[in-house]
Amino acid sequence: MIKSMFRQLPHILLFARQDLLDRHRDSLLGIFWVFLQPLAYILIYSLVFSELMKSRLTGFEDQPFAYTQYLISGLLVWMLMSNTISQLSAIYQTKAHIIRKIPVSLSIMPLYVPLVETVIYLFGMLVFALMLILMGQTITWYWLWLPVVLVLVLAVAYPFGLILGMLGVFLPDLRTATPIALQLLFWLTPIVYLAAILPESVQTFVHYNPFSWATESVQAIVLYQRSPQLGHLIALFFLAVVLLLTARWLQNRLEKDIRDLV
Repeated sequence: MIKSMFRQLPHILLFARQDLLDRHRDSLLGIFWVFLQPLAYILIYSLVFSELMKSRLTGFEDQPFAYTQYLISGLLVWMLMSNTISQLSAIYQTKAHIIRKIPVSLSIMPLYVPLVETVIYLFGMLVFALMLILMGQTITWYWLWLPVVLVLVLAVAYPFGLILGMLGVFLPDLRTATPIALQLLFWLTPIVYLAAILPESVQTFVHYNPFSWATESVQAIVLYQRSPQLGHLIALFFLAVVLLLTARWLQNRLEKDIRDLV
């Protein structure tokens, strides 16, 4: 698989470049929209929820930008996960013309999606870090945990998106349902609010929500200046292994049928 990945690396990089450049090719600002959109979401949520939620952050009542740190750190990693899953859920329809013409691997060709989303995430985190420095905040050594969390997040989102993408070839409704399910999951993940304000029954769901493991890990690093919970990282690792094995098994079973149907 590693040899195949390196062999198809030029294709992956080409797809990533096309995705970044072609999304808004006809617009005045072009590629800048790719980065302006997540920044716009961050600004909107910060303005809407900052006054409402900042008093809920115990121990940070005297820090006016604490909620902004909490929100943006969670929102950026959420967008990385959800955008990756959403795009991969329809990847075989989107790239059907490529699959018909070029003998690309169904599991390796889509790597351009997390590659592009990682570039956007890193740009957002760079702007965020600069903003924190201007606010007088300190970038601590705990930020060295971010690459670990990032790898685990992508290791979960990528095979999960591929599974949805493969099943979506046979179940078109799944492609329609995925964005709706992600929107529901967004509001069931403590990003714009704190889990402590939820009823206990809902907090139980949040506790076992993999998206919460990811967002809380980044929030721990950025806001609370501590290492992520080891339990969350271990859980993400084992979930990634299960999803990767499942995606590989599905590909072996369904690849011929997928190529015939797209």
